[in-house]
Amino acid sequence: MLRKLNLQIKDTVFEPGSTQNKVYYRSEGKTTWYKVWILLEGSDLLYVAGVTYRLHSTFPDPEQNVRRTTTNPNCQLSIWSWGLFTIRATVEDKFGRIHEYVHQMNYDKELERRRQDTDFESDETVA
Repeated sequence: MLRKLNLQIKDTVFEPGSTQNKVYYRSEGKTTWYKVWILLEGSDLLYVAGVTYRLHSTFPDPEQNVRRTTTNPNCQLSIWSWGLFTIRATVEDKFGRIHEYVHQMNYDKELERRRQDTDFESDETVA
């Protein structure tokens, strides 16, 4: 039986690795979009070759492939999102084996919990 890798998908509105408590947003009418990072965490990251994130079907490119590199060791992907949805991920390990993961986004809880110490910065330049 294939052992599942010790990995989790994480979503956050705070840039991973940054010491700033900054959230990027943009508004379109009554809708607020947030810049969200999706990434892998866990003790088995070193076994990951890459991941395919499957986003909500309303995204122009709902399937995003991210290779694990020295400059992107957590397979980070940034998106603009106005809502929460379920992310499905197919992780390929360095031995060519496939592992499936499912994650319900929850950046709203993080945003609510840290709202007092957060700087909100408008980024209207992102399409």
